[in-house]
Amino acid sequence: MTERHLALRAVSNPKDPFESLFIDLGEHSADKALLALTDAMHAQQRDMNAYEWILSALPGATLKPAFAIGTVGELYRSFTRPAEFARLNRLHRS
Repeated sequence: MTERHLALRAVSNPKDPFESLFIDLGEHSADKALLALTDAMHAQQRDMNAYEWILSALPGATLKPAFAIGTVGELYRSFTRPAEFARLNRLHRS
């Protein structure tokens, strides 16, 4: 009689690309954080310091230092430009 060993792999949910801007999202989801950022852009808070914005919009969340010293507009562009580029690449390959 032979024994079969099944290879076990950890199954993880794919990480949302927006999470890469944060050290910790606290109790918030990536979707909620992205909605808050989009709302800030619509509310003309582009020039607000990203660190100050994150303290008020998403208490408990921590941005990576490179993004925390910038503005809300820079934070938004840091996410949307690579996301748009990836989307266009997917369309091009189809």
